[in-house]
Amino acid sequence: MKELTLTEIFIIYIAIINVVAFVMYGVDKWKAKHAKWRTSEAALIFVAILGGSIGALAGMVVWRHKTQHAKFKFGIPLILIIQIVALLFTSCKAEQQVAIATPSRKVQEHSPSVFIVTYDKEVGKEPLTKAIEAYGAEIIYDYNIITGMALKKPAKRTLEEAMEYFRAVEGVVSVEYDYIYRLTDPVKPDLQIR
Repeated sequence: MKELTLTEIFIIYIAIINVVAFVMYGVDKWKAKHAKWRTSEAALIFVAILGGSIGALAGMVVWRHKTQHAKFKFGIPLILIIQIVALLFTSCKAEQQVAIATPSRKVQEHSPSVFIVTYDKEVGKEPLTKAIEAYGAEIIYDYNIITGMALKKPAKRTLEEAMEYFRAVEGVVSVEYDYIYRLTDPVKPDLQIR
């Protein structure tokens, strides 16, 4: 099962709280018509503050409920506007922080369809070979000097999907891009001061 991102959790929460708000306004309208115990105005406003302002506003319009009360007529739209402005403000800040936190660097050129898999010598390459066949990948090269293989992804898969699949195979130690090195590229020595 895929783990939800913070954005996905936020969207699910907003959807649920707005449905709850919409239903609360409908139920309160029904209770008002049938002389039943009512939902407090504080609860109706509070659900809007918790993020259900769209559902609250929709409930007011659809159910024709609380539309003449000033604190609802002006308060709920005001809460919605404040929430939209806050969301826009925090979204802009988050993007700025990410841009500052991650310096831009050039991604090294790599093959668009080939990747390198190394495996544990003690486990052997049998689980990897079975996974290659099951996934529909192709062995490009079986290295003799290291316990590794160059694999070509299936045509209908992305490189990242294929690499992620093989990371989970028993005995696989690493899955890396097949980087391209050109003889014309300038040599940059790795100098370390001790």
